Amino acid sequence: MENVEIEDFYHHDFTTATEWEVFIARLEEIMHEWKLPQMKIGPPLKPKDFVNLSWDEQSEELNFADVGFVLKHYKLQTKEEGEEEDALDDSEDLSTQAHIDVLNISNDFLRIDKDHMKIAKYYGLREFIVLAPAKRMAITDETKIKILISSLTIAANNANCEIPALVQAQELWQQFYLGISVGRGTMTHLDMVHLKKTPPHCRHLTGLLALFKQKVSDGCGIRLDPVMVSVRFSYLLKDWTNHTWTQEPPDFDFMQGETVGVAELGKLPFGATFDPVGELKLFTTWPQMAENVVIDSESFSDLEPQLAPEWSAVVKMVPSPACLLGEYLTDFLALCSNQRSLVDMLGDAAAYMDNSDQILSSAFNRLTESSIPTISKVVNKVPRKNSKNVDGPIAEEVMISILYFLFPDAEERPKSPYGDMNSYSGDDDLWKGVKTCALEGLVWRLAIVAAHCAHNLGGALALAQLWHEFVQEIRFRWERTILIPGVGTGFPDSVRTCLLHQKLQMMNCCIERKKAREESAYKQQSLDVDDFESAESEEEFFECTEEEADKHEEVQVKRNQRSRQLLWNRPTGRLAKHPTLRLLKTGDPVYLPVTQDPVPKTEDQLEEDAQVMMQLGTDKHGSEMRARLMSASLLSDMESFKAANPGSELEDFIRWYSPRDWVEVEGVDEWGQPAGYLSPRMKLENNPWATTWASAQPVPAHRQKRLFDDTREAEKAIHYLASKRLGEIAQLLLPTLTHAALFTLNQQKTDSLPNLPDVTLGILNKLQYATKPIQQKMQLYEEIARDIESVEALIAQINSLQHKLCGDDHSKEMSSFITQLMREKEVSVPGGARGYVGSRITDMFRDAQKAGHMITSMSSTTKHQADGNQKTFPEPSCKEFILRIVTPRPSPSSTPQPQRLYACLKREYIRLAGFFSEDTTFL
Repeated sequence: MENVEIEDFYHHDFTTATEWEVFIARLEEIMHEWKLPQMKIGPPLKPKDFVNLSWDEQSEELNFADVGFVLKHYKLQTKEEGEEEDALDDSEDLSTQAHIDVLNISNDFLRIDKDHMKIAKYYGLREFIVLAPAKRMAITDETKIKILISSLTIAANNANCEIPALVQAQELWQQFYLGISVGRGTMTHLDMVHLKKTPPHCRHLTGLLALFKQKVSDGCGIRLDPVMVSVRFSYLLKDWTNHTWTQEPPDFDFMQGETVGVAELGKLPFGATFDPVGELKLFTTWPQMAENVVIDSESFSDLEPQLAPEWSAVVKMVPSPACLLGEYLTDFLALCSNQRSLVDMLGDAAAYMDNSDQILSSAFNRLTESSIPTISKVVNKVPRKNSKNVDGPIAEEVMISILYFLFPDAEERPKSPYGDMNSYSGDDDLWKGVKTCALEGLVWRLAIVAAHCAHNLGGALALAQLWHEFVQEIRFRWERTILIPGVGTGFPDSVRTCLLHQKLQMMNCCIERKKAREESAYKQQSLDVDDFESAESEEEFFECTEEEADKHEEVQVKRNQRSRQLLWNRPTGRLAKHPTLRLLKTGDPVYLPVTQDPVPKTEDQLEEDAQVMMQLGTDKHGSEMRARLMSASLLSDMESFKAANPGSELEDFIRWYSPRDWVEVEGVDEWGQPAGYLSPRMKLENNPWATTWASAQPVPAHRQKRLFDDTREAEKAIHYLASKRLGEIAQLLLPTLTHAALFTLNQQKTDSLPNLPDVTLGILNKLQYATKPIQQKMQLYEEIARDIESVEALIAQINSLQHKLCGDDHSKEMSSFITQLMREKEVSVPGGARGYVGSRITDMFRDAQKAGHMITSMSSTTKHQADGNQKTFPEPSCKEFILRIVTPRPSPSSTPQPQRLYACLKREYIRLAGFFSEDTTFL
């Protein structure tokens, strides 16, 4: 029993798998799941495939010793549609895919930004596996690194996977990758060195060649063939010290000077406030040359940039550069939330103007009850406000120039007169869907000038000062009966124009009617007296036959039977005789009356009326009130008709005013005109037409109470403008300013941005939607401002590149070159160092070197001697070398294997990535 117990106590199950074995098995399983052992040789790589083609990525999480890892597989998609999978199967016994790729020079030195993708640059691989820690922790222990590499090696051997497998080690920022590649009788070590300080013997090609040869030939005992070398030097240009290479933004400091340029006042600025191109990086490349044809040592170098056969460049743009047009819109949008009043900002002068509005309004209200006095007589009795200046940041001479720009008719010889304002948007139909104003009109100019003032002349206070002066000018023109220029005549266009433009149209409408009424008041009185005298003395004499005399006598008898008209009821206010109609009762011709014009209303007034109508309700009282409100114009027309046609009936008025409500029948009446009767709706008891006709008196239009009280409406419009807070003023101008900004953007033409019209059209659609309602949606305008600013930055960057690299050359080749640079991708310089672009780049580096040398040698007395030894290009910011050779390893009898070394030398570090292959069959 004791022996049995002892045997049971010391019994171990050696069939249990360890954590390491489980980890290796899981790696092998994943490789089979991804079908990596079945991979075949792909087509040869083409230039820039690593950048232009897409990379497939798949990943799987796994654990080892309670540590999480991620296994990732990267593969370049090179297979084109319709290509046969076994296209390169004949090379199956020659070498692995990795061996083929490392000897391909078509994708050397390409810029690949993603971290893991840089493995393709370091080792020249199109497909690889990476094992990395899942929680972004560093693996710095050498033993752990070796265990992970051994695990990948065992799993790849078991799965017959030829794809290189690497482990991410050291600190993550170092991008340090080590690995192996096995298959087809070869073993490849992928080794890397990363040092912060470059050893002296590795700073030039000579030392790197010695290092590479020592690594490759160690233990081989054979003489190596010449190493094939590819070289790239990078040169960085950040400071555009010479103004020749910088495109200055538009200069809008003229407002601070003695005079103001009228031509500039009507334009918005465009472009970046500083150079939007951050840096230019030039790559000079020497591809695939033998080591014995080039020398690069500490004492001498053949690798001069001007001698490089290939030049390429990449630019780095300033992220979100500040742009003038975008700043204008952003600053103006910020003012829209300002709730301060003009009185708070400008003081007593603005308060006086606001109070005077109420004084004049109460005085002019008395006019509505009188039909004879002229406006000028009453205006002269009202105390006029003194012209009182306000204190503000805008100088007087600048303000005068601005006002002359807004109101050019005030000058004897206008410098910038308005065109025809009756057409909505000039010759360009593109902008007709935007509800703002006519291009280059008064509101257009005012919005642009307001943006100038807000941005350049004092911010919110400058805008308040400008608005105060603008309203003062509007009041002055109303009092002096002077039309407002740049607005156009006619009714307020509430369909296609903004509210501010409608208010100014209303002011012009009031000024026109005031002027017409003053001119016609006394003429109409004298005409009425003349008509009365001529009617009293008028007699008809004519010869006729006996039959005609009898007929005339009968007609005369009927006319004598009419009731004699009173003196005040004589016909007045006749416009013209109706060609066919006669009064049904007397047979006299129907005269068309002079009626009052329709009442013009702005959009906010129409909305007000609609709300009032809805609030009246549907009951009897509400219906009566609604009918009374709507019948004001009808009553005026009936009174004018009665005044022009004494003795007329409702039927006479209906036949002229609403012919559809007169139903004709066969036959004629006693005056020879078609007989008829009123329509059923006109025969209803107490219908609005009948009741209105019964209450109408024969009063001509010029003696009626005005339907449209131009005095009251003008004062209301002026008070509306004068009482606005600063944020409300900005909101009134914002639609037009945004329209002007988009118009400025649309005027920019560049061949390097062919889709600019489509982009502008997309922003235009947003603006059309934003300008429809009266209440502005600030969020939508903020989106439009951001869109405009982003496109402006893009155009500024293109213009800057065009100015620097292409100059006056606007050919398609140059436009394509600029377009590719804008994508921040590496682009070949047309013509290399000897081309037009290359010469301009050389000049830029020379000027930068010269400026830098002058700064460092200001105190030197041998300045001219130093200039003679000055180099055109600075020291390279980065040196990259790729060394290749095919040689037998590890012994002379081994099969020749490809060897590769990538070296990157910067001021901050040196990186070496080696691909060293060995023959495992013929050792």
